[in-house]
Amino acid sequence: MDSYDREFQSIAHLAKEMGIGGTPLIEVYNSGVTRILAKLEYHNRFGSVKDRPAFFMINSMIMRGVLKRDMEIIEASSGNTGIAIAYISRLLGYRATILVPASSSIETRRLLKDSAQTVIEVEDENSRAGRINIDGALKALSETMKEHPGRYVNLDQYSNPANFLSHYYTTGPEIIAAAGGIDCFVAGIGTGGTISGIGRYLKDLDWRIRVIAAEPTSDHHIQGLKNLSVSSTPGILKMNMGIIDEWIHVNDKMAQDGVRELIRKGFEVGLSSGANYMAAKMIAEREKFKTIVTVFPDGSGKYMSLYRKLGILKD
Repeated sequence: MDSYDREFQSIAHLAKEMGIGGTPLIEVYNSGVTRILAKLEYHNRFGSVKDRPAFFMINSMIMRGVLKRDMEIIEASSGNTGIAIAYISRLLGYRATILVPASSSIETRRLLKDSAQTVIEVEDENSRAGRINIDGALKALSETMKEHPGRYVNLDQYSNPANFLSHYYTTGPEIIAAAGGIDCFVAGIGTGGTISGIGRYLKDLDWRIRVIAAEPTSDHHIQGLKNLSVSSTPGILKMNMGIIDEWIHVNDKMAQDGVRELIRKGFEVGLSSGANYMAAKMIAEREKFKTIVTVFPDGSGKYMSLYRKLGILKD
């Protein structure tokens, strides 16, 4: 980490000034033996865990001279990263083009359009089937860049080290500062940035801390998560695969049940939060850990129409 240290410490300081980071760590479950703590990432300025990597990736490219004022940012995203990039880019005075699967939630697409940035909805076989899969948007991004050489800078959240280093330099230290010692960290797999960055930070502190990945089933509809049997493995996850001790699977019903339970507890969260919560509970019921930490990546605002359709919320 030494080659990155000064640069990313500086960006971490800027992020905090912008209202990104410093989110609460709250107890959401206690069996009497094991407590589960959740990092409430929807308290970030633009509403999700992806505010952190978006801010780090953009500022790292600015500092290195890769992103110039006459260039435009381009990124493929199923939701939160795209929203964060769109709004942070605007805040910093840059244009952005976001390619989003047509199957992403209505509210997600509306938020993207409200950013006044360019939004391209990509329809393919997956989106027509209602599946959340980013591969079609990534293909469209590659074609767009070939058509306009020199116009765009792709942050490439799936391979950009600034993605997971944002969590190494902010989220991981925040968790330890608030929780003290922990036994296990559980997180879902999207780009792999959250589990890679936090997991590496925790392992550097104490290699005995368990890091467990929650992977959705191949037919899932959980926005922001990936099943690696039907989607390509992100580069940053390949870099950090060795820090993951175990993989467990979660399905749509588990995620929905988790959201219902969390809403009853007063936490208005998205489906990936429900998936992370249920994965953490599975571990709590199986192991005698004292403290398990997970992440609630975003709030319920982007999923209200879906929740009504599923009966999670009533009109």
